[in-house]
Amino acid sequence: MEPDYITRNEHNEFARRMDTENQRIKDENERQNKRIALVEESVREFNKLAIQIERIAGSIQQMTEEISKQGERLENIESKPGKRWESLITGIIGAIAGAIGAAIAAGIIR
Repeated sequence: MEPDYITRNEHNEFARRMDTENQRIKDENERQNKRIALVEESVREFNKLAIQIERIAGSIQQMTEEISKQGERLENIESKPGKRWESLITGIIGAIAGAIGAAIAAGIIR
């Protein structure tokens, strides 16, 4: 039976291949670690953006409510001259009707 020994050359070749493989693994780990670091930074940036968008959405909601209130106030302000005009016309018509009624009553009494 032959012994299970390997030669120095076989050992050196194996060691060289292992060194090469270990370096490849080390390089791959470094590459992956860089990619992971980039992904983590991207996730942090996305989280910051999400928070900012949430704040902006809240601000927009507040602005929308304020604009709605201002719209209601503007409608009230714009409708005042119309209401005054209607009151004036009603008063004039009432005065004319009262004058006509008074004239008719004066004509009937005579």
